[in-house]
Amino acid sequence: MSGDSEPFKRLFPEKHIPIILFSILQAGKSLYKETEHDKEDWITRRLHARIIRLPLFRDGPTTINFQLQPEIPSMNLDSNTPAGRIDLLVPCDRGYQAYFAIEAKRLRFLSPGGQFKTGNDEYVGNGMMRFIKGQYAPFMKTGAMLGYVFDGDIETARFDVGGYILKKAGELRLGPPGQLAKSEILPRESVDETRHHLNDRSFTIYHIFIDI
Repeated sequence: MSGDSEPFKRLFPEKHIPIILFSILQAGKSLYKETEHDKEDWITRRLHARIIRLPLFRDGPTTINFQLQPEIPSMNLDSNTPAGRIDLLVPCDRGYQAYFAIEAKRLRFLSPGGQFKTGNDEYVGNGMMRFIKGQYAPFMKTGAMLGYVFDGDIETARFDVGGYILKKAGELRLGPPGQLAKSEILPRESVDETRHHLNDRSFTIYHIFIDI
């Protein structure tokens, strides 16, 4: 490859993705909120602490390494600010831009003033859309969304997020089946996915909802 403007050809290894998703699910079983107003950054830090203590990562050796909230460099090489931060990132040995990104958002929580918030708009607009617009994983074909369900009602959270995704289908560039659907990547686990048609590639977002 001769320059930064050219497409990256090497993708994140697909064989690692089921391990990543399963590890999040396993670590999420003991995850909990400390208050009704916990921020997703705090919860993600506690999730990361649990992931790296799973036997696979604690004992090693492993080629999978979860990074906590790393900066994403701007596409402008002279920018003084990053493009953002990804909540969890798993790099690989295929180049700096080849990674698996996980973005986390709160769902069904209380605002500081005590108002109930579904979190759907934030999950879609400031979560999924960061993949669709290329802010996160601009050269990859996969990423993941993680929903922290504060009231524990995962089925309602999934249903509501699914409905909001349908409302934003055009902006999200949804491809078949055109909705949030059960994923076959981990047949025995509760993982959903959406598929998207971007300008230069297809993109799959995996969705995990965790009761905290």
